Amino acid sequence: MVQTKYAIASIAALKALNSSQRTDGYARLVKLDADGKPSWYTFIASSTATGDDDTIIKPSDNPSSGRWIKSSGAGGGESFGGIITCTSGCAVGGKAFTFYAPHTSLSLEIEVGFDITIASGTDSIQLHRWNQLPNTGLTGRQFVAELPHTGGSANAIIDSTHRWISIFARNPSLDFDAFDGVCFTVSGNTITLIGFS
Repeated sequence: MVQTKYAIASIAALKALNSSQRTDGYARLVKLDADGKPSWYTFIASSTATGDDDTIIKPSDNPSSGRWIKSSGAGGGESFGGIITCTSGCAVGGKAFTFYAPHTSLSLEIEVGFDITIASGTDSIQLHRWNQLPNTGLTGRQFVAELPHTGGSANAIIDSTHRWISIFARNPSLDFDAFDGVCFTVSGNTITLIGFS
């Protein structure tokens, strides 16, 4: 599970954190991101992604691995409070999002990233909400919407009981293109599917 620490002033301040201040899975709220808006960044120790000083932040001491990954922010439309959770197995992002407040009609845009292949079909992506932290036993999972393999728009109701969402998609690497949990990032109201763990 992601753990949070204190807010930090800027991307420059985030980059300047030394190795003892960068723990795998920790999140920091950057008060001013590249667009001058508050955004959450999660440190992924195994990431070797190329830094862009916005969605991927490479620390100033240039480690071979370890990047701050933007996990939510104001991009992509309506911004909502919350944090990426269940990061185990995901090199970037996570497999669930925990909301901080209710949304009576949450509009989400689901986009498919460049490095994930989802089996084609009109029912290839599923959005779920949960009444507890998502788990491998699938206890507390509730179906919300079904989308084609290309992504699309979906609406969800987030309340004090159902505070978590996750995405499942048909994984062509599994027998019969079975549904598998997807790693994703969140920016504004846009969820970008990154890959299967």
